[in-house]
Amino acid sequence: MPELTAELEPDTRNVLLTLARIWSTLVTGGIRSKDAAADWALARLPAGYREPLAHARAVYLGHEHDEHWDEGVRPCADHMVRAIRETYGEAAE
Repeated sequence: MPELTAELEPDTRNVLLTLARIWSTLVTGGIRSKDAAADWALARLPAGYREPLAHARAVYLGHEHDEHWDEGVRPCADHMVRAIRETYGEAAE
């Protein structure tokens, strides 16, 4: 995951959506599309972390076109990384 999160700034949308896919796959055992994984993760993220992932999903689906990102991106990504590590353990390092 360090390689993935290192790409957060230049490829924010895809990194957030990929983290959602990893998290949902580890928890459920099912492989979802990026938008379906984002839906799954949004239902589990605390409210304060949802906006960046919701925006990434909207851009991915073509509902929004402006890939503007605010300071909430890193906390959202960090929260998903923690959830992945808690689910999968240290092997996710």
